[in-house]
Amino acid sequence: MNASMDKKMLGFRQIAIEKLQHILCQIPGNRKDLVIEASLIKPLEHVCGVSWLRAKGVERIFKFEQTISPPAPGKVFIYFISANLLIFKQILDQIHSFGSSSGSHIPGDVKYHVIVVPNVLHSQEELLEQEGLSGFVNLYRFNWDFVCLDNGILSLEIPDVFREVFIRHDTTALLSIAQSIRLFRIVCGQQKVLLTLGENSERVAKMVRRIEEHRPSSAVEKNPDFAAAVILDRNRDFSSCLLTPVTYSGLMMEIHQGKSGSLVIDSKSNRIKSGKLNLLEEEPATADGKASTTNLRMNSSMDLIFSENKYRHFAEVISLLSAQAKALGVEGQFSRDMKIHEMKQYVSEKLPKVAAAKKELFKHLNLCETIVQELGSDFEQLQDLQDSMIYGRNRKQSLNQIDEILTTDSHKYSTLRLICLLHLTSNLSADEATQFITNYCNVFGHRHLTVFHNLTHCGLFPEISPESGNFSTRNKILSNIPLPKKTTNILFADAAKLKLLPEEEASGSSKNNPTCPSYVFNGTFIPLVAQIASIVLKADSFEDVAVKVSACDGLGVFLTKVEQVMSVKEAQSAIKRGEVSDPFPLRPRTVFIFILGGVTYAEVAACQLVEKLTGSKIILASNTIISGGDLIAQAF
Repeated sequence: MNASMDKKMLGFRQIAIEKLQHILCQIPGNRKDLVIEASLIKPLEHVCGVSWLRAKGVERIFKFEQTISPPAPGKVFIYFISANLLIFKQILDQIHSFGSSSGSHIPGDVKYHVIVVPNVLHSQEELLEQEGLSGFVNLYRFNWDFVCLDNGILSLEIPDVFREVFIRHDTTALLSIAQSIRLFRIVCGQQKVLLTLGENSERVAKMVRRIEEHRPSSAVEKNPDFAAAVILDRNRDFSSCLLTPVTYSGLMMEIHQGKSGSLVIDSKSNRIKSGKLNLLEEEPATADGKASTTNLRMNSSMDLIFSENKYRHFAEVISLLSAQAKALGVEGQFSRDMKIHEMKQYVSEKLPKVAAAKKELFKHLNLCETIVQELGSDFEQLQDLQDSMIYGRNRKQSLNQIDEILTTDSHKYSTLRLICLLHLTSNLSADEATQFITNYCNVFGHRHLTVFHNLTHCGLFPEISPESGNFSTRNKILSNIPLPKKTTNILFADAAKLKLLPEEEASGSSKNNPTCPSYVFNGTFIPLVAQIASIVLKADSFEDVAVKVSACDGLGVFLTKVEQVMSVKEAQSAIKRGEVSDPFPLRPRTVFIFILGGVTYAEVAACQLVEKLTGSKIILASNTIISGGDLIAQAF
C-alpha cells in the first residue's frame, strides 16, 4: 500500500472523530457523563481516547450496567449504545428509575442523550414515545464507518449482521453498510466495475447507487484508488468459516476471543475449554485465585512478531519463534563479555529493547503453547475428517466420527461446525439430522433446539418437516423405488465452477513458501474471496472474467455510468456494443472487497497471498472479523 492510500485508510478515523465531535457539540452543557455499552468500548478506542473525550467536556465515563447511581442534578447524561432495542429499553427503565428516586415520574433537571451506533431504529423512536420520554431524551445517530484494524483490513465493527440478515432475514443493517461503502467511494473514488455475489450484496450495491443518485458527490472518478470492487454474501462461502485454519492468526482466533483487532487472552480459560462440559475437572486457578486478562493487538505496526508471522503456517511459526528465543539467549551471553563502557551503553540503549522483545516473545510462546495444548492432539485427525468431507470421501465414516465426537468430547460450537460442514458437503438426511439433534440436546440441553431451527434458516442445516415422524418406516418403503440422484449442493456447485478444490500440485506447495491460497486450510480448499480476487486481477478483458464466473448463480455486475445491475451476459453485450468501456485489465491493480456477514483471518491470509502473487493491492473489509465459532454462536 502506498503512502497516500495508507493515509486514506487511516482517514476514516478522522472522519469518525469529526462526526462524533459534531454530536457532542450539539449537546449543551459543560458537565457531561458518558455511559457506554461494554461491547463498544474497544471499537471506540480506535476512534478516540479518554483525553479527547475529556477535552470535549466529558467528566466521567461509566460502563453501562442495569444498576448505576443516579446522576447529580444539572448533569448531562450521554448514553453510547448499539442499535439494540433491549438495551434501549433498559436505558429508558433506568431513566424512569432516576425520576422515581427524585419523587417524579420524569427525569427532572438532568438532560439525557442517547447516541446509537450505527443507526437509530424506528422501533427505538416508537418505544421512546410509548415510555412517555419523548422530548426528555434526545436520540443521535453515529456511525464510525470503517475502522482500520491492520494493513489491508477494514471493519465496520457491527458484529450481529450475520444473525440479523442471514438468520432472521432482517435487512435493516444493510442501510448503514451501504452508507459506509458510499463513504468509501467518496474517499477513494468510484470503482470502474462492481461485482456482487448474493442477493443481500446486490441489495447493498443498489442502495449505494440510490444514495449516490440523491446525494451526488464531488469524488474524482477519473483516477480512482481502486479499479474494482466486490461485495459477496457470507452464505456463498460457509466453508471458509467452518474449516479449521492452519495460519497463526486464524488459530489465535480459534483459541481466544477477538475484539476490534485485539486478542483477549484469559489466563484461566479459553474458547476451547469454555465450550466443553468439564463435569469432573476443576478449573485451574491463578496464584490469587482470579483469572488475569491481557490483550494482544493484532496490528502489524504495534507487534513486530505478529506482523512477521500472522499469515504463516503454524508449524513454521513455532520453529521461527524458537530460533528467535535462542537468538535472544545468545545476545545475553555476549553481554557478559562486555567492558564497563560497553555495558553502560548496552544497559541504557539496547537492554530496554531486548527486555521488551523478550516480553512480546514470551506472550507469543504462551499463545503457541496454548494452541498446541488445546488443538495439537486431535488436530491431524480433525484435518483428515474435514478433508474427507470436502472431497466427499468416506461419508459413513465421517458420520460415525462426528457422532463419536458428539458423545465423547463434544464442544458447544466446534461440533456444530462439523455437523454443518457435513450437511454442506453431503446433504444430511432427515434421519441423520434428527439423530444429531437428539445427541446434541442430550449433551448440552434441550433449550438449544432453537439453534438448529436458526441454522436451517441460513442454510447450514437441513429442514425437517413436522409431519415426517416415522422416518425408518418411510425409508424402507422408498428404498424399493428408484429415486433421482441427490442434487449437487451449493458448495460443490461453486467449487466446480470456480475451481475452489485445488489441484494436487498447487495444494502441495511448501509451508514456508506457499503458491496457492489453499495453504490456509492445509491445501484442502481455496477461499471463494481469494479465487474471485485472483480472477479479477488476472483478467485481460471482461470476457476472461465472464468465462470463469458466468456460471456462478446470483452474480451481479455494476459498471460505471450504468444505473441498474446487469447479469454477466448483459454486461458482455453492453461492452461489445460499445455502450460502456471494458474495465479490464484493471488499472490500477487494486481491488476493494467487502464480505457481508464477517470475514476470517484465513480469508485475509489467502487474499494476502493473491496480492503477493499478482503484484496488486487488496483491501478486505467486512462488518467484523470472525472465526468459525463466532459464526455458529450467532445461531444461539
